[in-house]
Amino acid sequence: MNPRLASLQDGGKFVLIGAFASVISPALNTFLSLQYAIPEVENWGTTTLYRWMGDWFGYLLLGSFLLVWWDNWRLRTRDGLALIGMVLLVGLAGWLSFYLRAIRLLPAPSLALLLPPMALGAIVYQQRGATLLTLVAALLMATFAKGWDDAQPLEFRDAFFGWLFLAINFGTLMTLAVSISKQREYAHQLEQSRRELEHAYQQVRSILDNAPSLAMQIYDEQGRVLFWNRASEQFYGYAAAEAFGKTLDALIFTPDEQAEFLQLLQQVRTSGKPAPLKEWEITTANGERRIILSSLFSIEYEGQTRFICADIDITERKALERRLFQAEKLESIGQLAGGVAHDFNNLLTAILGFAELAQSRLPQDHPAQQDLERIVQASMRAANLVRQLLGFARKQLTQPRPISVNAVIQDLLPLLQRSLSENIHLQLNLTEVENTVFMDPAQLEQVVMNLVLNARDAMQSKGGTLTITTLRCTYTKELLPLPEREELPHGECVCLVVEDTGAGIPAEIRERIFEPFFSTKGVGNTGLGLATVYGIVRQNKGFITVESEVGVGTRFVVSLPAWTAQVQSHADDPSRTPPDAGNH
Repeated sequence: MNPRLASLQDGGKFVLIGAFASVISPALNTFLSLQYAIPEVENWGTTTLYRWMGDWFGYLLLGSFLLVWWDNWRLRTRDGLALIGMVLLVGLAGWLSFYLRAIRLLPAPSLALLLPPMALGAIVYQQRGATLLTLVAALLMATFAKGWDDAQPLEFRDAFFGWLFLAINFGTLMTLAVSISKQREYAHQLEQSRRELEHAYQQVRSILDNAPSLAMQIYDEQGRVLFWNRASEQFYGYAAAEAFGKTLDALIFTPDEQAEFLQLLQQVRTSGKPAPLKEWEITTANGERRIILSSLFSIEYEGQTRFICADIDITERKALERRLFQAEKLESIGQLAGGVAHDFNNLLTAILGFAELAQSRLPQDHPAQQDLERIVQASMRAANLVRQLLGFARKQLTQPRPISVNAVIQDLLPLLQRSLSENIHLQLNLTEVENTVFMDPAQLEQVVMNLVLNARDAMQSKGGTLTITTLRCTYTKELLPLPEREELPHGECVCLVVEDTGAGIPAEIRERIFEPFFSTKGVGNTGLGLATVYGIVRQNKGFITVESEVGVGTRFVVSLPAWTAQVQSHADDPSRTPPDAGNH
């Protein structure tokens, strides 16, 4: 039992305990009176009942007051003053009820005057108010029941009904107090739960709103935006205020994509299961195309279905996947090309050798000399093709040494100028800082020539400006293309930049330009120029990147490790020359 009588069950237990405990004193009194021949009292049963009722009522009034107020007596000053005011009101009402009887306006005290202040105390201060004011009312009745000036004391019947009124009133007030106390407790718990739920909601909303790389949205059944977090603002370029209430076809989707999205919402709602992960290619506010990976699931909120969508931007990942696939494809093609070139080179050696042997054995004016010369020339062209294949496959026999990139370009300058038509202007921007790399000079010449010739072909019809730039820069592995990150050391490098103002390379073929035999220049082009550049650069622990815009031009950047004394020992390692290179 709660000593503060916090529930009706506690109050019932308290009343029953008091009822049984109050029997002890009247019963003992009656027993002793009979045992020791105390003067006879009329109607022992009624007398014992009245004594029991008096003790029980005293137990209820005083016991409940002590239980409720014990260790719970501290009040704020305002509450203390309010309770004192209620006590005075009860006192005034009690005095008035007995005063009206004393002046004979009423035949008996009107105890109903006590009800309003006592009910007010029970409502405002619950058990404490009910027990205190009932005790005060009982004390008033005990005081005034003896008489008022010349008024006669209360008759037994009136006094009995007065005490019965107080007992019933006490039970009613305690029931009211407990009910209000419970309601307030429930209201407090409900308010506390509401605050906790609101706090949890704000925490979840804050987490969702501030998730740095997870775009979160909430949609209704019509696909209208109800929530749009900060990552969504960054991903798609629309502020939450702009997106709220709109459908995605007004933001990032085409009408067809919006129809597909609504169909997906319907499927999720019908099945009750999350939608499979789906990739969308969307258009941001600034017109940029991005690829997102989206998950979608539904929740029920206030009887309505809501859809929560979580997106991550996988544009860079898809680009890295394409680049990795391209690098692996080039690696496979390189291995194939190297194997074919090795066998083909052996055949060419035999063909060329026997053709030259036949030429030496025949007179110069022999009719077969002309045919043999054609065989020799064709074999030489095939041998050149094999050398380019070996360059792409990184299986050329090389003789690396420290060379200046600027010096190689200056030596090639006359040849480069003769290779360009009059409508192409050649511009050099050569760095003045150290630009030495460790590689075979012939390979570096191949790289420069192939890039220049590729730029020339891009400007052949309309002309333009071809710019060759060298510079010294520092790179880290994070800046390297994905396939090269585990192979190349980070540090200083020398960059060779070849830039043209030609037609540009369309995006759909940009990833294939380093494939051998891939060409858009028509018949007569082997398609090995850029493939050879790629192979040579990778063989020398460098990397090549390309930037191009159709109608504007193309920019190739070749980055090669800068030469230092420490690099030389690494470069002189025999492992740089493939074991079978000498057999070609």
